[in-house]
Amino acid sequence: MKFTKATDAHVQGDVIVFHMETAGVTRQFEISGDVLRQRFGAVDDTPNELLRAFESAADALQNAADRAHGVPADGPIMLGEGDFA
Repeated sequence: MKFTKATDAHVQGDVIVFHMETAGVTRQFEISGDVLRQRFGAVDDTPNELLRAFESAADALQNAADRAHGVPADGPIMLGEGDFA
């Protein structure tokens, strides 16, 4: 769970909240359990399973976060299905 630890990822309800640096700034992101189940193979909504899918999606999440570096946000940036198409 190296990526999970590096991003301080944690499950909050059916969402994983995590932090990543983009363009020199650490920002907060969220990804829903729905996206993790539909796109990254989480088989259920348990925290362990969501974190397993999150870990396996490390490269895709990094790429999506890099593309979101110019998105203005006062709060977390929600990554959705369209960010991984």
